[in-house]
Amino acid sequence: MSRVTVRDVAERAGVSISTVSRVLTGNAPVSKELHRRVVEAIEELGYRPNALARGLRIRRTAVLGLIVPDIANPFFSQLARVIEETAHRHGYSIVLCNSQNSRQRELEYFALLSSQRVDGMMIISSAATHEELSQFQSATDAAVLALDRRIPGFQGPWLGADPYPGAFEAVRHLLDLNHRRIGIVRGVEGNISSDQRFEAILQAYRDNGLTEPPWIWAGDYSVETGIRAGDALAALPPDQRPTAVIAASEFSAYGLVHSLHDHGLSVPEDVSVVGFDNTRFAELFRPALTVIAQPIERMGRRAVETVLQMIAAAEEEPPPPVAPLPGSARPRTAKTQRVTDEWLPTKLVVRASTGPAPRAGSTLRFA
Repeated sequence: MSRVTVRDVAERAGVSISTVSRVLTGNAPVSKELHRRVVEAIEELGYRPNALARGLRIRRTAVLGLIVPDIANPFFSQLARVIEETAHRHGYSIVLCNSQNSRQRELEYFALLSSQRVDGMMIISSAATHEELSQFQSATDAAVLALDRRIPGFQGPWLGADPYPGAFEAVRHLLDLNHRRIGIVRGVEGNISSDQRFEAILQAYRDNGLTEPPWIWAGDYSVETGIRAGDALAALPPDQRPTAVIAASEFSAYGLVHSLHDHGLSVPEDVSVVGFDNTRFAELFRPALTVIAQPIERMGRRAVETVLQMIAAAEEEPPPPVAPLPGSARPRTAKTQRVTDEWLPTKLVVRASTGPAPRAGSTLRFA
C-alpha cells in the first residue's frame, strides 16, 4: 500500500500543500474552515507526518541522490563533480550511487534513495525501463530528473545534450578539410543515447549534402570497440578507406587512434578522427582529440537547478493527478508540472586529431 503524503491530504481537502503545512506546523494562521477540512482529510487518510519529509513537510533533508552507470568513465565522474559542487553551493549534499551498468543495482539504488527520504534524484539510467522507474517514482515524494540518457515513456523531465549541432559542425569541418569519405564508429544499436548520436551524425551528413556514410562500424562506447574498428579500417584498400572517422564516444576514438598507429597509419595525416564528449583527457591525449563537446559544466549546474526548481514547484501547490499506474489504488501525483525537457547544445572543439585529407596516391606515413 502506498504511503499517504501531504499531497494526498491537500487533494482530499481541496487546498494547497502550503495550507496543509501551515496546519501541521502552526507557523501561520489558517481559517477555521480550511483547518477543519485539512484535519478531516488527515483523519480519513490516516496521514502521519514524517519529520524527515521534504518541502511541505516539517523540515528538509537537504540531500540529493545521483545515480550514474559507471563512475570510472571520465564523463560521469566529471559530471558528478560539477553536480556536487553546485549542490554544495545551494546547501545540499549528494549521495552518489554507481550502478555499474546493472539494471538490478540501478533499481536497488533508486529504492535506497527513496527510503532515505532524499529531496530529489538525478538518474543516468543504463538499463531500467520506464515502467520500473515509474513504479518507484509513484512511491516517493522526491523530485526525479532523468539526466543525459532519455528514458522513453518516463513520466518526468529529462535534461541532456543535443548531439546535432556539434555533429553538423564536425561534418562541415571535415568537408572544409576536403574529406569526402567520412566513416562512423557508432555505439550499441537500440541504446537511446547511442541511437541519438548516430541519427544526429546521419542527419548532419544529409544537411551537408552527403549521402550515406561509406563505412560504419557498430559496437559500444568502449576503447575495445575503437581498436576493432581501427583494425577493420586498416585492412581496407587505401582507395576504399575513409580518410576521416567520427566516433560516437571519446573512449572509442582513443582505441581507434591507438589501433591505427599500430597499423602504421598516422592521425591526422592519414586518417582524421573526431570523438564525442570532451572530458579533460581529450586535450591531454596525443594527438589532442577533436571532439563533439557535451556541455558537461552547464549540464551539471542545470541538473541541480532543475531538481531544485521541481522541489520548489511541488511545495507551492498540489500537482494535478495523472493516470494511475497498473495495479495502483490511487492516482499518482505529477511532481514536475512546471519543468519541461531541456536540450543543451553540443559544439565542435577542434584540436590536433583532424587535418587535411591525404592526397590521392600519397605515401602513407609509418610511425
